[in-house]
Amino acid sequence: MILGVERDMPPERSAQGWREASHRHLKVVDISVPANHAALAGHSTAASLHVFSGFFSHPLVWAGFRRLAPTPARLAIFSEAPEQPWQTGWLKRLRGRLLAARWAHRFAFVLAIGGVGCEFFSRIGFPKEKIVPFGYFLDVPPLDAAASSGASDGVVRLVAAGQLVHRKGIDVLLRACGELPTTGWRLDCYGDGPERPRLEQLVRSLALEDRVALHGVVSNQNVRELLAKADVAVLPSRFDGWGTLVNESLAAGTPVICTAACGAAALVSSARLGNVVQPDSAAALSAALADAIARGPVSMQDRAGIHADASTQMSAAWAEAWFESVLTDAGVPWTSPARVES
Repeated sequence: MILGVERDMPPERSAQGWREASHRHLKVVDISVPANHAALAGHSTAASLHVFSGFFSHPLVWAGFRRLAPTPARLAIFSEAPEQPWQTGWLKRLRGRLLAARWAHRFAFVLAIGGVGCEFFSRIGFPKEKIVPFGYFLDVPPLDAAASSGASDGVVRLVAAGQLVHRKGIDVLLRACGELPTTGWRLDCYGDGPERPRLEQLVRSLALEDRVALHGVVSNQNVRELLAKADVAVLPSRFDGWGTLVNESLAAGTPVICTAACGAAALVSSARLGNVVQPDSAAALSAALADAIARGPVSMQDRAGIHADASTQMSAAWAEAWFESVLTDAGVPWTSPARVES
């Protein structure tokens, strides 16, 4: 297997605590180098499968597709839905429909990220039988009972993490918190971004200083540790192609409240795992938070059940098996990869 990358990790991701991945079963090549791009596109027989990240969203992705389109190589897409604000969303959907009308037949399948991804590709005209629900999946470590024991004061710990940008909806979360009882809960937000001054002002105007804290950026490992001690993770996004906080929280045995505009909302498939609310609705989010606070701190029994669901239905191993089944259904020969040093 070969992974083509066109740039290093963006600085904003590093600032959020992301770390470079360690690839054990892939050879990684830099396709911003023309010779490497040409060599990768040279795998053009019927035995080759090229999976394009994004739906013609990057020039190098488009160039690779155009080079391979007339060949016998098998082609597929792995993609989130694009953000579709009301001002420009119609234009993105129109462009998508035009491209799908011309090229959809050329793809064996689309790994559509989350429910919002499946909806987007269906709306622009991809055949439903070619749309495969997929996502971003992580290793699920064993449940650490000591780390997950939480506090014993009866206070329900709410945790949110991510960029402080309009799309992430932290302002909606703060307004929802303003409608909650004044005791019995605490919200800790981790992350940074251009919205931080406005959010800090909103905390003060809602008189939430004693219950809400904006902590700034912490490492991804720290986020996982904090989630293991939380009672609810909250992802109030107005739009999120996926939302890895959902995976990370469920892997720690912690339930999630997220919006239907998050691709990872597809993982919250039962009341035990959490709640899915409409985006940009402080009232709906406040009601879900109030219900979680009324239930009290999450029990170890519930943590164990959530963790078990994550282990069997949301892990990297589960995703690998699902991907193999997709390849089999598409008639693509597949064997588990041997170790390849990059």
